[in-house]
Amino acid sequence: MRRRTVNKRFTLFEDKVLKEKYYYAKHESGLDIYVFPKRMTQKTAWLGVKLGSFYEEGAIVDGDKKSYPSGIAHFLEHKLFSSADGVDACEILASIGADANAFTSNNKTVYMFSCTENFDKALAELVRFVYNPHFTAENVKSERGIITQEIRMCADSPYDTVSRNLLMALYGKCKLSSDVLGTEGSIAKINEKTLYDCYRSFYRCSNMALVVCGDVDGDAVLDAVDNNLPKKAAQDSPVLPVLSHTSAVKKSYIEKAMSVSQPIFEIGIKDAMPSADPCERLSRDVAMTILDEMLFSRASELFGELFEGGFINESYSYGYSITRDAAFHSIYGEGDDPKFVLEKIKAYIRRIKEIGLSESDFLRCKRVMYAEFIRDFDSVDDVAGSLINIVFDGGELFEYRKIIDGVTFEDVNACLYSSFNEECFALSVINKID
Repeated sequence: MRRRTVNKRFTLFEDKVLKEKYYYAKHESGLDIYVFPKRMTQKTAWLGVKLGSFYEEGAIVDGDKKSYPSGIAHFLEHKLFSSADGVDACEILASIGADANAFTSNNKTVYMFSCTENFDKALAELVRFVYNPHFTAENVKSERGIITQEIRMCADSPYDTVSRNLLMALYGKCKLSSDVLGTEGSIAKINEKTLYDCYRSFYRCSNMALVVCGDVDGDAVLDAVDNNLPKKAAQDSPVLPVLSHTSAVKKSYIEKAMSVSQPIFEIGIKDAMPSADPCERLSRDVAMTILDEMLFSRASELFGELFEGGFINESYSYGYSITRDAAFHSIYGEGDDPKFVLEKIKAYIRRIKEIGLSESDFLRCKRVMYAEFIRDFDSVDDVAGSLINIVFDGGELFEYRKIIDGVTFEDVNACLYSSFNEECFALSVINKID
C-alpha cells in the first residue's frame, strides 16, 4: 500500500496488487472525506456519524458526560429527513433520480444514496439535509408513533427476538445488548430538545466521514461540501465510551415461546474483549472469519452430520462479529432439538482441538476469503460500506488485503485454542407455543 500527497487537497492511498486507489481529504470543518474512483455507471455517497446504540450513554462532550434515552440514535436517523418546508429529503433525492436510504447500528448511523445521473445535485442535498436538522414537538410526536409500530413489529418477529435474546444472554442488560430501536418507554422520553442536544453532541464534522464511490470528481465532491455545509468553527469529537465485559456469558440459556412452526435458535460464542489496536482487531477478524469457515461452513463435517441427521434444515447461517467493544461467533438454525445441536457443536470443537485443524482446509478457506474481498470491489456500495466500516474502526482499507495475505495457519490455530471455552457458549431458543 502506498500513501502520498497528490495535491494540496488530497492524499492518495493506492494498492498496486489490487490495482485500486482512493483519495482522502481532511476538510477544514474536521470532516473526513474519502473519494474512491470506479469506472462504473452507478455512483454512491455514504455520510456517516459515530453514533449508535452503544454510545447513547457515557460519551464525554466538551467535558460533560452525556446520557440519552435508548433509541435516540435511530430516532435522529428518521427525523433528519424532515425539513422546515415539510418536504422529505427522500422525495427530493428521488425527484432527481437518486435512491436514498439510511441505517443505524450499534456503533454508527449512515445516510446514503445511489444514482446514475445528477450525482452532484444529490450529494449537495445529502449534505444539506444531514447538517440542517428540523425538529418540532409536532413532528417528533408523529415520528414516535411510527417508531413505536416498528418496535412492536420487531417484538412480534421470532427472528429478531432470537437474536436480541442471544445478546442479552451473552452480555446481560447493558448497552451491548440494547436494541437499536429502543423501547416504547425510552422513546417516550425523547422530545425535540433531547434530539437537538444529542445532534449537537454527535453530529460534529470531526465525528463524521463522507465516502464517495464511482465515476466522480474529487474536487467536485469538496465543492459540494464547501457550498452546502453550514459555516461554523470546527468542534472537538465526543469521547466515546468503551463498553467492557467479562469473558463468561451472563446466561447460558434463554428461551421464549412464539408462533413458529418449529423451534428456531441462535448459538453465541463469546470472544475475548477486543484489542484497543485497530490493526489487531482486523487481524483477529480475518483469522476468526477463516476459522469459522473451516469449522461451520456447509462444507464442514459438522454441517453434514447435523443436516443429514435431520437436526437442522436449510435455514442455517454462521458468522463472526467484532467491533471496538465486543466480539462473538453466532450460529443460526431451525430444528426440533436446539440443545442437542449445542452439545454436538461443543463436542465437535473439543474433538477438533484434540486432532487439530487441516492446513489444506485453511488454505482453501483463506483463498475463499481473499476472493470475496476482491469481488467486493466490483460494487460501489460494497466499496463504500467496507471503507466507512474500516475507517470508523480506525483502520485502513488496503491494510485488510495485506492482513489476509499474511494470516498463517498458526494464527488460526491460536484462535481455536484460545477461544470456544465452555463458559463462553449461550443458546437462545424460540419454541413453539403449546
